[in-house]
Amino acid sequence: MDLPSQDNISLTSTETPPPLYVPSSQHGMQKIVDPLARGRAFRMVEEVDGYSVPQTPITPGAASLCSFTSSRSGLNRLPRRRKRESVAKMSFRAAAALVKGRSLRESTLRRAQRRSFTPASFMEEDVVDFPDELDTSFFARDILMQEELSTYADEVFESPSEAAMKEAEPQQQEDETELTGSALDKTELEKSHLMLPLERGWRKAKEGTPGPPKVPLRQEVVSVNGQRRGQRIVVPVKKLFAREKRPYGLGMVGKLTNRTYRKRIDSYVKRQIEDMDDHRPFFTYWITFVHLLITILAVCIYGIAPVGFSQHETVDSVLRNKGVYENVKFVQQENFWIGPSSEALIHLGAKYSPCMRQDKQVHELIREKRAIERNSACCVRNDRSGCVQTSEEECSSTLAVWVKWPRHSSTPQLDGKNRQYGSVCHQDPRICLEPASVSPHEWPDDITKWPICTRYNTGNHTNMPHIDCTITGRPCCIGTKGRCEITSREYCDFMKGYFHEEATLCSQVHCMDDVCGLLPFLNPEIPDQFYRLWLSLFLHAGILHCLVSVAFQMTILRDLEKLAGWLRISIIYILSGITGNLASAIFLPYRAEVGPAGSQFGILACLFVELFQSWQILAQPWRAFTKLLCVVLFLFAFGLLPWIDNFAHICGFISGFFLSFAFLPYISFGRMDLYRKRCQIIVFLLVFVGLFSGLVVLFYVYPIKCEWCELLTCIPFTDKFCEKYDLNAHLH
Repeated sequence: MDLPSQDNISLTSTETPPPLYVPSSQHGMQKIVDPLARGRAFRMVEEVDGYSVPQTPITPGAASLCSFTSSRSGLNRLPRRRKRESVAKMSFRAAAALVKGRSLRESTLRRAQRRSFTPASFMEEDVVDFPDELDTSFFARDILMQEELSTYADEVFESPSEAAMKEAEPQQQEDETELTGSALDKTELEKSHLMLPLERGWRKAKEGTPGPPKVPLRQEVVSVNGQRRGQRIVVPVKKLFAREKRPYGLGMVGKLTNRTYRKRIDSYVKRQIEDMDDHRPFFTYWITFVHLLITILAVCIYGIAPVGFSQHETVDSVLRNKGVYENVKFVQQENFWIGPSSEALIHLGAKYSPCMRQDKQVHELIREKRAIERNSACCVRNDRSGCVQTSEEECSSTLAVWVKWPRHSSTPQLDGKNRQYGSVCHQDPRICLEPASVSPHEWPDDITKWPICTRYNTGNHTNMPHIDCTITGRPCCIGTKGRCEITSREYCDFMKGYFHEEATLCSQVHCMDDVCGLLPFLNPEIPDQFYRLWLSLFLHAGILHCLVSVAFQMTILRDLEKLAGWLRISIIYILSGITGNLASAIFLPYRAEVGPAGSQFGILACLFVELFQSWQILAQPWRAFTKLLCVVLFLFAFGLLPWIDNFAHICGFISGFFLSFAFLPYISFGRMDLYRKRCQIIVFLLVFVGLFSGLVVLFYVYPIKCEWCELLTCIPFTDKFCEKYDLNAHLH
């Protein structure tokens, strides 16, 4: 086959350059070599399996007359035999490296590089300079036959002049910096697929000569972030969980109030600021999750109380223990936080003094009720259709009989003893088997000390009127102060009380156990749920209350935890909340309080302490102090509204102030300042322990009653603005 000459072949900018080929002298077949094959240097055909092909330059025009297969294809690539290099060959390679301005060591290292990924497709789009003719220099040809580059074949592209290279080098480095984030050296730029044209070639273009035509190539981009072609795309996990440095003395509040450092700061202080650890807010995320979860469960289980700021009244006609219907009014405090009622919050673990200690007022109410019940007896209707345990004044003398020992003639003695108190509806020591009234466990004369009888030795007729009648009233615990009343189940349900079907007397039930819930008291007569001091920190009065806490924690608390760490900030948070709840339990014992109000004001105190500790490095510390003080005073004024506990705010802030001096990290401004701050830690820890111990003594040992103290938490602008909360039933 006759090959056309090179003069008859013309290339345009839109045509793919024809491949080069080498004629075979024995078989007349052409071996096609693609000069644009990326990832492989331009190699001449070697002796393969007995066939020898002359290594002569090939004219590009011959490729237009035959079909070819690219040298990039793995189908026609045969393995070649590796031979030992001769001394002359190694000398030629060293000389070629010197001509190109490289050291022999660099050339050897580049030749040793191998791709660890599949070469890119040759059908790639890009614009490169295609040379007019190929250089047949034996230096370049010999070197390129041995090298395996990680980018385009250098022989195909023509290099710019040295002056142009020097001018373009700074701009090229800037471009590489934008793509990769750091400047790469010259060797790395040569390896990158983004470098077009390459800095090496067979010869330099003549100055003033128009450049070669542009040949469009299809480029397959694997990664655009400066990574090498073919590398795996790595998810930036570290960036997702990167720690955001919290500047000491500034923080989120400092940014909002435009705090700045002084222009001149000592290098010793600067080094301390830079060396401070930056923590991740694990405690903030945990406490926020717990608050949300408990609030959702509380609303789903206990429902939502009437919403508002006053008292909600419900009136209905209810069947009471006398067998007639009566109009009854039920009064309940409204909850403006959109959440459960106060009774439900007490059941969940709210701060409530009668559940944490033996309250004198509640204890007196229970004792008075037992004294009245001791003198009660069973009031039996004449037709024996019903009976109820009541006093003589409440038992009708015309419609019923008040069975009282020993005045009742039918029972002058019981079990051989003269009894002064009784009778009791549906309970008698003569017919009870469990627990039986036998020596030495005889039932006492005082009926308020009788146990609950669980098994009777009787039928329907015993000839005892207080046993054979139908009982219409049993104990019901109503309200939050342990008030017990013998009444019907219908009335008890209307008053949202706790009805005891198994008991017959109020002295046989413990209403404060029902009111408080949670774990039962060790001694039923003495409440001991002191753990409410910290349990209430995880509760909220409603949905709005929880959202306020979440907003505070995800801003202020999260910001401070980055500075102090989860351990220190959790100590300040919990101890401040406990101290605030303890003070609130002393001065407001009958109000059910929930929420981390004391903890949040303890965290606000941390901002003041951090401001004082960084006073010398801030540009305008007095201005920052004034802004922060205005915010805290506004929050204290907000606590004067009803149902917002200002005692928890004040004592939580004070305790948080002392704890912050002891636990927050600090910077020192010299050796004396360092010793002073170490002594300061010990002093403020002792002050906090003294404050907490004093509050414990006031709560458990010497309880106080302060009437005017309530003005600190609510100012009565109107008659009912600070009306005290209590559950009461009113008859119409």
